[in-house]
Amino acid sequence: MANESEVRSIMTLSSRSEGSTAAQMRSRWRNAALHERCSMTDMVKIREAFLAAYRNKMLANEFRTMLRNLLNVEYDDDEFKILFMKINTSRTGELDWDEFVSHLILGYFGNDPENQRETLQPPIMGLPTVMRSQHRHPVSRICFCPDVAKDRTTDPMQGMYMTASRDGMINWWSLDMTLLRTAFSSSPHLKVRTTWVTDMVCMPDVNIIVTSSTERDLRFYDCTAKTFTLKIVITSWEDMICAMYYHFCADVNEKCILLCGDVGGNIRVLRFSPIKRGPFRNEAGRALIQLRHVDLQRKPHLLPELKLLELSKVHGEWVRQVSYYASLHCVVSCATCPDALLMCDLHGSKTHNMFRVDKGIQCFAFDEEAHVLVTGGPDCVVRVWSPFVPAKANVTFTGHHAGITCIVLQNRGQTIYSLSRDRAIKVWDVQGQTCVQTYIDIPSVVGERTPISAVYQRATREFVLAAIKIAVVVLDEQLNPQHTDGFTHSRAVAKILYNPLFKVIITCGMDSIIINWNPVTGQRNVMVRDAHTRLLHGELIPVEITAACFDPGYQLLLTGARNGTLKVWNFNTGLNLRIMTIEHMCEVTNCFWVEGRIMAVGWNRHVTEFEDTGMAMTGKSWETRHTDDVLAAAVRTPLTLATASYNSELLLWKLETGQPFRRFSCTEPMLRIKMSYNKRDMAKASTPSKDGGGQRKSTSGFRKPGTRDRDQINAASAVQKAYARRVSSVSMPQRAQNMRQLAVHAMIFLATRPQAMHVASLFLALENGQVQCWSDHPAGGYQGSFQAIHTAGDYVSAFATDIDNDLLFTGTTFGYVKVWLMTNYLRNEEVHVNMPRLRLKFPFMWRDRIEGRAKRSIRDQPLPLLLNSYRAHLRCISTMAYIDELELVFTGSSDYSVRVWRLSGEYLQTLGSFLPWSLEVTRFPPDVKKVASFTTFKVWRGGWVSRYVPGQVEVDKLRDITEYELRHKTFGAPPDDPLLGHYFALPKRPERQDRIVLDDSLQTIPLYAHLRMASTQPVRRPPTPPLVRETRLRRQLARGKRTHFDAPGGSAPPAAQPGPQSNSNL
Repeated sequence: MANESEVRSIMTLSSRSEGSTAAQMRSRWRNAALHERCSMTDMVKIREAFLAAYRNKMLANEFRTMLRNLLNVEYDDDEFKILFMKINTSRTGELDWDEFVSHLILGYFGNDPENQRETLQPPIMGLPTVMRSQHRHPVSRICFCPDVAKDRTTDPMQGMYMTASRDGMINWWSLDMTLLRTAFSSSPHLKVRTTWVTDMVCMPDVNIIVTSSTERDLRFYDCTAKTFTLKIVITSWEDMICAMYYHFCADVNEKCILLCGDVGGNIRVLRFSPIKRGPFRNEAGRALIQLRHVDLQRKPHLLPELKLLELSKVHGEWVRQVSYYASLHCVVSCATCPDALLMCDLHGSKTHNMFRVDKGIQCFAFDEEAHVLVTGGPDCVVRVWSPFVPAKANVTFTGHHAGITCIVLQNRGQTIYSLSRDRAIKVWDVQGQTCVQTYIDIPSVVGERTPISAVYQRATREFVLAAIKIAVVVLDEQLNPQHTDGFTHSRAVAKILYNPLFKVIITCGMDSIIINWNPVTGQRNVMVRDAHTRLLHGELIPVEITAACFDPGYQLLLTGARNGTLKVWNFNTGLNLRIMTIEHMCEVTNCFWVEGRIMAVGWNRHVTEFEDTGMAMTGKSWETRHTDDVLAAAVRTPLTLATASYNSELLLWKLETGQPFRRFSCTEPMLRIKMSYNKRDMAKASTPSKDGGGQRKSTSGFRKPGTRDRDQINAASAVQKAYARRVSSVSMPQRAQNMRQLAVHAMIFLATRPQAMHVASLFLALENGQVQCWSDHPAGGYQGSFQAIHTAGDYVSAFATDIDNDLLFTGTTFGYVKVWLMTNYLRNEEVHVNMPRLRLKFPFMWRDRIEGRAKRSIRDQPLPLLLNSYRAHLRCISTMAYIDELELVFTGSSDYSVRVWRLSGEYLQTLGSFLPWSLEVTRFPPDVKKVASFTTFKVWRGGWVSRYVPGQVEVDKLRDITEYELRHKTFGAPPDDPLLGHYFALPKRPERQDRIVLDDSLQTIPLYAHLRMASTQPVRRPPTPPLVRETRLRRQLARGKRTHFDAPGGSAPPAAQPGPQSNSNL
């Protein structure tokens, strides 16, 4: 029992600190969340109520009365039932204080914004793209040069990367890192010996590239029209310049700033006006400008457009990085000395903030909108500062094992990426103050002992690293709304389950994540990461979830994984209750939880049974009857268990005794296979035959279904068998069908149907596109089949049904969803079908002018009735679920998404989408709509189809006025204006021609850019009005004039009604 101090600490978690509400003074709260209603005083009273209860526990009615009296909260019967079962995790029917407090803590965590921000996958995914740098020496600087428009705005998607090595070699790269051209920066004074280039910066608004070298000079190169001409050289600086930064504004009247930091701790500021390219404009007869550093101050007439401003000895060490804080009009510089970072205005008078760190600062980054400053240095610490408070850092992150060389900010400074010298990138969450990811996959070939230069492209979110080689890493790739609505999991979706008790959706993915969703609001309630793991080289690796189901009471969740483990979960809290295993590294393909027992099937070819009570990790195995891996299974409580294998075997088991009673071959459904119960007969049946059948040894690693031990494999037969197992839906002759065994990929029981001899209750999907229907009666068997696809190579991969089993939902590997009517199909009785009601509910059934493939494929298949067909995903649909109360269909696919559809087929939302959640507004899936057929669009639009045909004129058959009367009579009304129609209009006034101003800033004047060109389109003659054409034709025919259409020597043709042919010569 918790003492008073523990109670007080729990109370502080409450989101409300107000006093206890007066129940008699105002109306009660309806169905309110407990963690939102509990205050500090209420917690004390609830604690006293639990202590006063019998055995310190409360029954359901006592707990409900306590909530009504103390918290003034009233619940509906269904809502209170769900709430009580969520709190009562022990499932004893009595609540204690610990369970109540645990529920409140989970509620606080659910409301925590950090929990809602939690992503499914790390920000950096996959391996970096590594390429050659095309340099002979390591790259000393890489930068991005954007294209500048005439209004001085930049487009981040238009530009190029530039790399410079210490030997002066400069390369231009496109956005996809394709080498464009190469140039060399060398000193004009040195003929033999070359210098090292220490830094490079681009000035895109004036088309200038600046390089600094160990000769203590600055070289300005003109890059107009893909040239590389040396324009200005400033030599004899006091110290070597090692860091540069360029800033320009969209306003042409604002001066541009070039910041230079040198090895003596000085900062030089060069300012110029960008009008007509300032000091870099081209003038006839103006040769290379060479001047010394002192000449910029002592002899300003040599280059009057360029002004120099110096901030001397601001640091005691080399200046590692310089930048310009535009919103504060401040210069920012850092060095690896105690006076680590300086933020001051250009004159150093108004603002002068010095951020002190003992070992100095190597790099920094800032966000001007959020005013966040982040620094990193040789002490391996990332610090987050306020630019206005230099005394102490707000947040400190530790974890790097080498000096930090680069900082990148995202999400207004809330996400930090730090790169260290050991090529490790750490991702930090500022609000949560945690390390989200440590990325160590940058190979050593990029630069193991060489300083790495890096640049970040905000538009594409690419982090480009350059040294000996170039590596490109994408940082938290953003989703394009034009391509997707978002993802539910970070890997393929394995299972979707709807819990009718708690009214939640459970999704399990191949990323080993279990998520509890609210289907009405789309909110994520609980998320369990790394649900199944295995130990590999001392590291826990997540294992894919392949199967899942609920217990008979819908209060617990059972999941199966690829490594053969089974786990029992409380999906409302994310607590793991039990762990079991069928066989080490043996994939679980299906699992079931019936009354008192847990059963699982997989690649071990038999059913493994566990008791649902206790903590035993191993269970007992049923007899092995399959000769290949079991891929699909279904259960019909309390009668039958059906299992099907990769080699087309179908076995029906008595669920009560675990004994098989029927065996079939889905490839030859009419073949009668005798069940043998004698051990000698079973041994003969399990002996490997010539066609490759037989039992194989279990392996300890991952293996493909149907593979054998290497000593039993025949290469020729293996190739032939693999070729024969191709997925195809093209009809084949019976002789060809006998050469292959069709695998079963999905299976479902229609549990409401009786177990009768001629009633089909088991439906299974084959890889040739057929759905076979079987009776699980001992005297039953194969009842029929139907084709469930309309595309060659497709087959059904997922089933779902409603509570009454009136509808069967099928999902295919090509992403199609079909809905079939089961009320009158293979039930051995006459059932009336209300077709008008079905047409109102399913617009797919409405008549089409041209039938699509879905309807054409079922012309010779009257039953079952196809109610709906549309494309839901571009990739395979792996699982489906249907909610009867809301009439919503959930489809999970290997494209990582779970999409929500109406029963009629209209798309609503994607679970986990970044778009606002709504179940009222229909939309189009952005990826599928690019390739969807007209049938799919018809279903998405709710049956609305445009009937417009180009050139079609709709005829009004009810009017009594002829066309001639409409053209020639006004019926007392004035004629429409204008009388001659819209065939003539005065020409528009010509635009005022501005005076041409030639751009003489370049070496040559591009006259073609200033010429005014008239339109090159020919002037089209307006068509002759119809009334004028008819009048001309009538007069011509009245004169009897022969046209070139008349036969020579013949008479004039008789007068006829004017038509298109008679008007063609006018």
